[in-house]
Amino acid sequence: MVDTKQLKLQTLEKAVAQIEDGMTLGIGTGSTIELLVPEIAKLIHDKGYHLKGVCTSERTEYQAKSLNIPVVHINDVLHIDLAIDGADEIDPHLNLIKGGGGALFREKVIDEFAERFVVLADETKLVDYLGQTFKLPVEVDRFNWYQVARKVEARFNTTVERRMVEDTPLITDNGNYILDCPFNEKVDPYEAHEFLIHLTGVLETGYFLDIADHAIVGTQAGVKTFDKINRD
Repeated sequence: MVDTKQLKLQTLEKAVAQIEDGMTLGIGTGSTIELLVPEIAKLIHDKGYHLKGVCTSERTEYQAKSLNIPVVHINDVLHIDLAIDGADEIDPHLNLIKGGGGALFREKVIDEFAERFVVLADETKLVDYLGQTFKLPVEVDRFNWYQVARKVEARFNTTVERRMVEDTPLITDNGNYILDCPFNEKVDPYEAHEFLIHLTGVLETGYFLDIADHAIVGTQAGVKTFDKINRD
């Protein structure tokens, strides 16, 4: 059986094939993207591609700069040709849960802005419905995080956890907390997002709905690709 890292590596060739000379790229965050960034650097330094990267996290930006990939800020570009990012869950409609790396707000800004958004993942991320295997991350202001958590718990009959790194609350690149919200039953992600996004103190949710255009997934049977299916 092929391990998870090898499944992720399988997706890189098809991901790189999406990149064209002259593009401005949205570069995501997470373990799969960490494998992709050196491949982007090879296009620049070995093949002479002229590429620019807009990074979804400080961690990705550091890696990109260390490999001499030109990095620009989101506010300094007029468009992003292609965003490539990972996901924590992918449902049959190509809707996602993201935010396992704590970068969900910047990821959503860049992935929505891009003309085309491609997701890389291994087969363990494929689910029947969002929330099936992964807790929904929600980025919240530190001032009233606990009050937000109580409202989420009451609405969804769940126990919300503030994400910790050892004994310290995780602080996002935006200076906020992440609440991880498990769902005890299937919920409508569109309705859940609307409830959450209107709570004062919520910056963004980890629901990425109707954003992804294409998914490249490494499986035990090889690489499979999926295109967006419109919601019924």
